[in-house]
Amino acid sequence: MLGSDYLAGIDQLDLEALREMRSACVEVETEVSYVRRLAQARIEILEAELERRGNGGSVEDLIAALPRILADEGPRSGPAQARLPQPLAPSMSIEWNRGLERLVSDATLANLPTLSEEELGATLEELRGFEEEISGTRSKLHEVIDTLELELAARHASA
Repeated sequence: MLGSDYLAGIDQLDLEALREMRSACVEVETEVSYVRRLAQARIEILEAELERRGNGGSVEDLIAALPRILADEGPRSGPAQARLPQPLAPSMSIEWNRGLERLVSDATLANLPTLSEEELGATLEELRGFEEEISGTRSKLHEVIDTLELELAARHASA
């Protein structure tokens, strides 16, 4: 989908083929967004763990703070940049074969109290890099989806 030839010749495709391409891209984007949010949540938890350790709090304090930590109160895109929510749940058929999948597995959090400061910092940096990679992929997928949607809109306008 992100290959330079994926959109080649879309002006020659029929509407059904265009819709299928868009649907496939949206499904992958949903999965990528899900993995991205998993990475972001783990980053937030690891940062809170570093703060907890710095302040001398307990693991119970961290657990009690999880609803606040994960409450995604960050800034939202304006209406012009927002995408309509998709009624799809991630199928999780996407595979991340870069050796970083462990970063978004439950083992990352289960081992949190046993990680040294150095291991915690290294894991946090790996997660940030993974999240950045995923965000870049997601952005490129949005460009492909936008191109497909523009082509579909043009076809409907000329019909």
